Amino acid sequence: MFRSPTAAALACLISFAGLSPSLAAPECPVPARGGPAADSAAATIGGQKITVAEVDARIAGELCKARVELAQKEAELRQQSTEQLIAEKLLEAEAKARGLAGVEALIAAEVVEPVSAPPDAELKAFYEANKARMGGASYDDMAPRIAEHLTGEARQARFEALVTGLRARSGVKLTLEPFRMKVEAKGPAKGPADAPVTIVSFADYECPYCAKAAASVAEAAAKFPGKVRLVFRDFPLDFHANAVPAAIAARCAGAQGKYYAMHDLLFADQQSLDPATFKAHAATLKLDAAKFDACFADPAHMAAINADHEAGKALGVEGTPAFFFNGIPLSGAQPAAAYEALIQAELDRARK
Repeated sequence: MFRSPTAAALACLISFAGLSPSLAAPECPVPARGGPAADSAAATIGGQKITVAEVDARIAGELCKARVELAQKEAELRQQSTEQLIAEKLLEAEAKARGLAGVEALIAAEVVEPVSAPPDAELKAFYEANKARMGGASYDDMAPRIAEHLTGEARQARFEALVTGLRARSGVKLTLEPFRMKVEAKGPAKGPADAPVTIVSFADYECPYCAKAAASVAEAAAKFPGKVRLVFRDFPLDFHANAVPAAIAARCAGAQGKYYAMHDLLFADQQSLDPATFKAHAATLKLDAAKFDACFADPAHMAAINADHEAGKALGVEGTPAFFFNGIPLSGAQPAAAYEALIQAELDRARK
């Protein structure tokens, strides 16, 4: 006689078939565009309708990721095309102003002809500095390719300098808005609430790149006093066992008004992310030890950390560190100058 499978067995079968319903995901920061109506039928079974909304609910995370990637790629392509058109029009105008036959004549005069073949000493120096990458080839075999490479680099630098100079003289204003996403600035914050630039970071306390990036962002923000607000959100990676306890330690320091002080100590000593070190840091910060210990033992922190993690995933975050400058995404650790440039660009846009 057939026996109905248990609930657990049925869940296993459904999961095995790849049909298990996903957990409720945060609202996607990129709205859906086009596609079938939510209440339209994706399929019918004996006259009973399975709606598109039901189908989409099961793949909400995957659909959101696809929307984010598509929207970001569209924005990147549009930005690249804009830059190319600006360069083309500037070069055309400059060639005409000089009475040259066209852009090719301008590039020949300003980019190609001024760059002569590099001397042997420069070729040999490059060969010796990169010998390990030459695959055992001799200098004589590689010299023509090295010369071509160095000449190309020099001409590219002259071309970029030419376009940069033309842009500066022509007063080019780039008004195309960069790709942005709706990012909730929810979490421990430092800086004025009404700052014109808000930087939301998703990071992991055990990630060495996060520590470097945090220092670089802080350095960049310090050059714009009163203009930047920093918001930290937890995105612990699965393979970092100490990231979650460290995040809890930071939150418990925050409960006593010392979040960023603990944040800095944790990033400065990533090799010792353990309970004893957390307590030592708490003592250094003169926190109430009993309150800190009680806070650290509170299981409620996991829900908040998981919420941050899910919010990051909805924004397309897959690794750390990930930043959003007024919603503009930037992944990975960058030098302080890169962060400064983004902050300055946002301040310039705010003044328009």
